[in-house]
Amino acid sequence: MFGGLSDRHAQHLRAVASWEAIRATLPERIDESASGLTICSVAYRAKACLDINARLTRTLNAGRRSPEWLLFDNNVDPAEAIDSADPRFAVMKPAERDIDMGYEHALGISALLARVRTRFLLVLDPDCFVVLPDWLRRVPEHMMARGLGFFGTPINPRRYNSYRYFPYMVCLFVDLARVSPRELCFLPGVWDQWTNVGYVLRRALTTLPKVGFLFRPLLTERWRTNGWQIKRRFGEGRLAPAECVQPVWDIEAELAQSVVKRVVHRLTPASVSPVPKAAGYCTPHGFRTRQAPDVDALGWEEFMWNDRPFAFHVGSVHTARTDYLPALSRVAEAFAARACDGAPAA
Repeated sequence: MFGGLSDRHAQHLRAVASWEAIRATLPERIDESASGLTICSVAYRAKACLDINARLTRTLNAGRRSPEWLLFDNNVDPAEAIDSADPRFAVMKPAERDIDMGYEHALGISALLARVRTRFLLVLDPDCFVVLPDWLRRVPEHMMARGLGFFGTPINPRRYNSYRYFPYMVCLFVDLARVSPRELCFLPGVWDQWTNVGYVLRRALTTLPKVGFLFRPLLTERWRTNGWQIKRRFGEGRLAPAECVQPVWDIEAELAQSVVKRVVHRLTPASVSPVPKAAGYCTPHGFRTRQAPDVDALGWEEFMWNDRPFAFHVGSVHTARTDYLPALSRVAEAFAARACDGAPAA
């Protein structure tokens, strides 16, 4: 359980040093007169997802100039490597691979930040698909109208071991005229103290059969996952307001599963409750209620905005399986067809 803590802490220190070196090269702000949006993604066993995502993005934003899409290629499998000559992407590759545990993803995004010159940034996982028609225009306009620094998808609450009520780096829009790129430290902080045995113990308790649920409040909002420093600094909204779209999750159905869940939910404060308490944070009404492809039935995460489909996230299945790809292609084609047919958007 506690083996390798010293090595993990050493990796953390190397990652922090790398981030500080990158941070020193970043601008303080992007001028608000700058136009456009840049997408930044880390590619790992996601070549097929990127291909589908790029096609869907072009179709949903027909008539608009395609944004620059920066890729940090973290692949070790040559078959998954991204062609540096692919005109759809600007590809960077790591100089070496001596850090893992989530740090390589965070540092990949950090390296790409130095190349962003547009006012708006979208940090996007390759397997997260924005399905809102004309989102390249709609999202930045909404952010400017509301004075938002951050906008996007939070972690679905069924994944309890992460912060809530703030967009996560799976799909995170940032107005770089309001938020300094130097403040975008995505590094996790779990191993900043190699003696952090308390975290190891809390995580172990949540895996106990039948009673693990009782210990989930020990991790909710307490796990220093990627981006936690951004949430800690900006989560209260005073420095730069943030807004989340709604994850599709039926809270009432979840609580109805057992008396224990209802009691734990009732007794724990909102900051640590294993089930969110903020009104309107989740919605039980998913894509199929809007006659859109039911990706929840495929085990993927759905996100709604203004009662319309906004995005879906395939999740870690794409790193372990390939049999999801036919379904993914059909879903993407269906959303492309809806946009071409003029289906109502948010």
